[in-house]
Amino acid sequence: MLINSLAALALGFALDMLLGDPEVVVYPQYFIKKLVAKLDKSFRNSYKNTPEAQRMAGLMMTVIVLLIVAAVALLLLFVGYKLNAALGIFLEGIMCWSALSVKSLKTGAGNLSSAQRNVKKVTFRDTDDMNIDAVIKSTVESVAENTTDWAVAPIFWSAIFGGLGGILYRTVNIIDNTVGYKTDTYINFGKFPAKLDDVLSFIPARIAALLMKMNVSYLHLDSKNASQVYKKDRRKSPSPNSAQTQSVCAGALGIQLGSDEYYGGQLVRKPVIGRNLKPCEPNDIFWANQLLLGTSFYAMLFTAVIRTALFFVI
Repeated sequence: MLINSLAALALGFALDMLLGDPEVVVYPQYFIKKLVAKLDKSFRNSYKNTPEAQRMAGLMMTVIVLLIVAAVALLLLFVGYKLNAALGIFLEGIMCWSALSVKSLKTGAGNLSSAQRNVKKVTFRDTDDMNIDAVIKSTVESVAENTTDWAVAPIFWSAIFGGLGGILYRTVNIIDNTVGYKTDTYINFGKFPAKLDDVLSFIPARIAALLMKMNVSYLHLDSKNASQVYKKDRRKSPSPNSAQTQSVCAGALGIQLGSDEYYGGQLVRKPVIGRNLKPCEPNDIFWANQLLLGTSFYAMLFTAVIRTALFFVI
């Protein structure tokens, strides 16, 4: 079973690197996003507009979405492995693929021109008034943060609980990305999924920072500054996790990330991360993508070693 899950994770990672996130109905992540979007408005409007009621509405929506995804995933895995081991690995690999978004994150921030087109999709920020420097900084910041959410954390949970663990983690992350904002609309409704995402990402974020620091050395970027900024700024973020990889990336590139930005028309204040050793440059997007890819491959290698060791020990 351990080897089956490892094979499924390897298949899912390969599919993600080849195909990314296709916008088709049969792709599980597409179905999950549509389900969350449909239930979001329904649950918010079904409860009174008080902080307590809206928090309960957000909790109930999160639980129901997770139950639906878990029921479908478990049914597919049961039937697949019952019929044939190869079919079970294939279906579990599809789930691992759906939990990852490495290629889509890299493609959306591939270079300056693509970042300008896709920055709102990649970063979820208001982009109408952004200048070039702000686009670059916002793109680098999002790639660094989502190295945990869209790469290392799904690999981590898939390694422990197989495809089911990966897709359930990514479901929580999708819900958080949809409703987990501190705006008037979502500050209470999105509180539970935001906290749940913080809990599930806590350990993976720190693993991601460690692996990213290893990749900084491999790429011959500024390892010393990356370590110094990490020690100083790794807790400087609204969440307990996002600054872990952002601080490593900012230090490696010698730039500053963070500062105030607008989400849904409302100002969100963020502390500054890193040292302003140089202005943001288009080339910083390239290096942020290299850090994303390298950290993802390190996470897969780390997972393969651990799972193989467990196979021979257990």
